[in-house]
This record gives sequence, C-alpha cells and structure tokens, in this order.
Amino acid sequence: MNAVVLKVLMVDNSYNARRDIDRKIKWVDNDFELVGEASNGEEALALIPHVSPHVILTAIRMPKMDGITFIETAKKRWPNIKYVIVSYYDNFDYLRQAMKVGAYDYILKPVKEDEINQVLMRAKIEIETGVRKFF
Repeated sequence: MNAVVLKVLMVDNSYNARRDIDRKIKWVDNDFELVGEASNGEEALALIPHVSPHVILTAIRMPKMDGITFIETAKKRWPNIKYVIVSYYDNFDYLRQAMKVGAYDYILKPVKEDEINQVLMRAKIEIETGVRKFF
C-alpha cells in the first residue's frame, strides 16, 4: 500500500472559518497537506488545476458561486476529488442538494476536531486502497 499525502483545498468566504478548520486538522500527524485556499467557488475552480487536491472542504453559502453549484461544476471536470461540505446550516434541503451533486460528506460548523480528521482519514484510506469505506 502506497502512503499518500492527502492534499486538501479549503473554500470558504470566511477567513476566520478557514483558520478554525486549519487549527483542528492534524496535518503533520496524518500526512495531510493544505495546498490552497479560495474564498468562493469561482476562485476554487481556477485553483484546482494548479494544486491538484484530493479533498476539497467547501462552505455552502458564498458570494459569486455557492458550494452546491461549485461541486456540481467541479465534479464534471474532476470527478475523483472528494468534496466535503462544511456548513453552519443544519438544513435537510442543503444536505439533500449536497447528496444530489455527489458530496462526499457534510460536516457542521463549528467543526469538531475528531470529526474533520476522521473524514479526511477515511478519504486518505480510500485513495490509498481504492476501496470506499463507510464508517
């Protein structure tokens, strides 16, 4: 099994939200790497080809292009990226929309350290093994 450094892109219009998530991820311990940040979906679409992320953590409500539209658009070009929604909205309609566009997971803010690291580790294991894990 080849060890993968999991490349993560964060997309959120709130700098403080990105810093909060950044502080809770165990980057070095888990072989995760922050490869970029964007403040909306349009910026993220421009950044993806340059940073080649495995996982994108994205907010839902952002200016210019929201997270659902971003995932729907990006998935057409980069279907193998795992798109994780990180949102303040505990809203069934958002969750349903996320599922429809193929989101990998949906995490509520404020992010819990164990939850974000478990989701990223699950993605890393799936990339390394090629096997989808549900846990």
